[in-house]
Amino acid sequence: MAADRWASDVIVDLLHAYDLPYAAINPGASFRGLHDSIVNYGGNVPELLLCQHEETAVQIAHGYAKASGTPMAAILHNLVGLLHANMAIYYASIDRAPVFIIGATGPMDETKRRPRIDWIHTAQSQGEQVRPYTKWDYQPHTIDGVPESFARAYAVMMTEPRGPIYICYDAWLQEQRLDRDVPLPPAGAAKVPTRIAGDPTALTDAAALMAAAERPVIIAEYVGRHAEGFHALVALAETGGIPVYDVDSRLNFPSRHPLNVSYSKDVFRDADLVLCLDARDWERPTTELVSATREAKSIVPAGAKWIDIGFADLELSSWTLDYQRLHHADLRILADTTLAIPALTELLKARIAGDGTLRERVKARAAATAEKSRARRETWARDAKEDWDASPITLPRLASEVWEAIKDEDWVLTAGTLEQWTRKLWNFDRPYRHPGRSLGTATQFGISIGVALAHVPHKRLVVDMQPDGDLMFDAGALWTVAKHRIPMLVVMYNNRAYYNDWEHQIRMARLRGTPMERAHIGMDLDGPAPDFAAMAKSMGWYAEGPFESPDGLSGALTRAIAKVKAGQPALLDTVTQKR
Repeated sequence: MAADRWASDVIVDLLHAYDLPYAAINPGASFRGLHDSIVNYGGNVPELLLCQHEETAVQIAHGYAKASGTPMAAILHNLVGLLHANMAIYYASIDRAPVFIIGATGPMDETKRRPRIDWIHTAQSQGEQVRPYTKWDYQPHTIDGVPESFARAYAVMMTEPRGPIYICYDAWLQEQRLDRDVPLPPAGAAKVPTRIAGDPTALTDAAALMAAAERPVIIAEYVGRHAEGFHALVALAETGGIPVYDVDSRLNFPSRHPLNVSYSKDVFRDADLVLCLDARDWERPTTELVSATREAKSIVPAGAKWIDIGFADLELSSWTLDYQRLHHADLRILADTTLAIPALTELLKARIAGDGTLRERVKARAAATAEKSRARRETWARDAKEDWDASPITLPRLASEVWEAIKDEDWVLTAGTLEQWTRKLWNFDRPYRHPGRSLGTATQFGISIGVALAHVPHKRLVVDMQPDGDLMFDAGALWTVAKHRIPMLVVMYNNRAYYNDWEHQIRMARLRGTPMERAHIGMDLDGPAPDFAAMAKSMGWYAEGPFESPDGLSGALTRAIAKVKAGQPALLDTVTQKR
């Protein structure tokens, strides 16, 4: 190793000190100094993951953070790489994913810029491009400013509610020879502030409202971002005999728990109290929507009480409207639910212990909810058998086939839920089974790679129910998976269409009286149909398909799972019904 040290070595020292294990990149000269330091001075730690697009790099870090609870880095080449990654950064922000984004620019010293290329790749305040949807951005001007800004960025990123940060390093700054030691943050210093606890008086008031309610319901959205939140919610629901509606931004509650009422809004129609736990999306479960006319009507009785516990306006942005509609709750408590839920459970337990009538009400409510949940699961099981042998394959048949193949494995589902059929038919019994639903087209595959990467040390079978339209955005990411030997099973949800948008065009046709048979124009992925199996094979995957009918699917799943367990990614192209 060379005796000389370089300014970019300091950045590597910090990446090591803060335990960032991977860095996803698409190569670029603006971070050539940092690149050399990672590979040589740092011994390729963090490990560099080569991606074909900057969006993929950020998405991998997004999925890794969701699945592991810890961050990794994504390194973006000057302003063009940042612009490529914009959408992925936005989705990481609204999904509360802590991604440590490292950028580069310049040189800011005009005398060090190469003709033309360094000028068109340099921006004034480059972080301004992502400022509306990062928690913090900074560009240190000297090497001595690097450690403090790195430490601050990490703390901001990991403080709840979490989100991405952006640190931009001047290209010439990285490449300068070090002539002195640059002190790092103290090894024993706290990296992240403590969590926000709920106001004790307010939590006591919340417990009183819950004890007085006849028909309370819980809505949970980000509670399951930590395993302890998942288990705490089970304890609270069981203590109060309270049904739980899981919004699925994280896996918040076991899918087959008797108190799970997800995917059935009827529970809200006579609710007298709704407890929102770390939930921004309280409106969708509690309203009926006429999509074509955009009319939404609440189904919760007007006199019901509402309690909101979470981060509320800490996430408020003046740029994006992801904070959604303001609800005038009767009680709003600013708190981390990982602390607030156990405290609320103990307060509720104390009330139940001293009130025999309340104990009987809790018991009866839990029994009634369990019976409805059992009946609902039986209905789903019957519905799944309809058109069982149809070709193309029905979604519940595909979900059932995959479940039969993986149910005895230690499995993880990535982002897609196959229009909720996996959530209805599979047993999501552990908090790591599913890091939450996908966010939109062109997000799922990259995020799924990150989820698979996070589970490599645990040797879990990671399954991605992968929409065809989403994969077409970044088919090159297939190569990244094979290149870095990330084992995962991809089962294509291939309806040969951007069908979510096709449905919108059908709604418009019905509303306007235009021909529904023309709704597919600009929406179908056919003529020619992409050959996903051939595509995957060409990039080093094991692949079979397309399967136009369920025949042979069981055996193909067995073969593909064996390949994944041996360390090779595998893809099965299954052609499905539109819905």
